Amino acid sequence: MHVIDLPSPSDARAVLQSRDPSVLSGVKQRGVAAALWQRDPSPDFSHWISELPAEHLPQLNTLVGVDALESCVQASCDLVGTPVGPERDMLAGDVAALGFIMSGVMETPLLRVRLSVMHSNPSHPFQIGEMSAQLLCTYRGIGMQLAQLGAETSPMQVSLASAVLLRGRRWPGQERTAVLHRCPSGLGTDDIGLHVAIEPAEADEIPQTIH
Repeated sequence: MHVIDLPSPSDARAVLQSRDPSVLSGVKQRGVAAALWQRDPSPDFSHWISELPAEHLPQLNTLVGVDALESCVQASCDLVGTPVGPERDMLAGDVAALGFIMSGVMETPLLRVRLSVMHSNPSHPFQIGEMSAQLLCTYRGIGMQLAQLGAETSPMQVSLASAVLLRGRRWPGQERTAVLHRCPSGLGTDDIGLHVAIEPAEADEIPQTIH
């Protein structure tokens, strides 16, 4: 007799995929744990960012209003001497555009934004984020990997520049997410990655107004 571990009816396991950015709002659909906006990076941008020394790649970890996100990324570029030009503007504009999408889907103007530079390839385990949701995109390096719970040995590879919106453990409602992710893997010891994570501000992060 074989016991089969069937998914719970309350599990969200589906991954939506499209080249239309509106697919990201599909993460709210019943049974959907992740939505993937498939994109191809601009060749000029890819060449520019791949040639940047690691010390000139912007890093950021801040709580920011969506309207100020683009200027915040530009300021982080100023801090590390990222060369001024159309490609830098493209990076800041794209992070801001993803922020606007996240803000609309999650109905919040305040976001937690992290731009992270990754050195080499630590072995990251698959995980489900501890937040309500997060939007992830890799601008340099290797894209994220997704896997359904119990099928981590056959992950789905997210392409460079594509954006994926994932439910986290704090997603509202009764459905539990059953899609895991892990940070870009496959970087060699001398390779560098650049990755953005955008999350809605959690209740305990939102400043309280004093009346």
